[in-house]
Amino acid sequence: MIFLDTNIFLRYFEQEDEEIALRTSELFKRLTNGEINCFTNTMVVVEIIWVLEKYYKWGKEEVCENIELILSTPNIRIAERNILKSAVKTYKSINIDFIDAYNHAYIKANNASKIFSYDKHYDRLNKSLGNIERLVP
Repeated sequence: MIFLDTNIFLRYFEQEDEEIALRTSELFKRLTNGEINCFTNTMVVVEIIWVLEKYYKWGKEEVCENIELILSTPNIRIAERNILKSAVKTYKSINIDFIDAYNHAYIKANNASKIFSYDKHYDRLNKSLGNIERLVP
């Protein structure tokens, strides 16, 4: 099993260098064909989102489409795939940061219904989705 780092995904998405674009495209072709198996983690996905939005100035819709592509690519193991899928869905539909959407999905996946936070974005989530109550200590 081989770990996929953030920059592999970014080089594949951005295609800034022709030679690297060809090599990363070949890597993903081998992954989808089952010739190799790889894994990555939630931190990599979060970093991809941050870099695409902040550095490359991608819009939310394009970012989400590409993250969904990662999450649906065969032979890439991601431990929190379902949590990430839920977070992307929430992130696309509600005006919040991805981290807040991820935390919301993580809370739900762990059968919790409350969060201690001063972040009022969780109120927006509760209003829209109605299942996480924000508590202020």
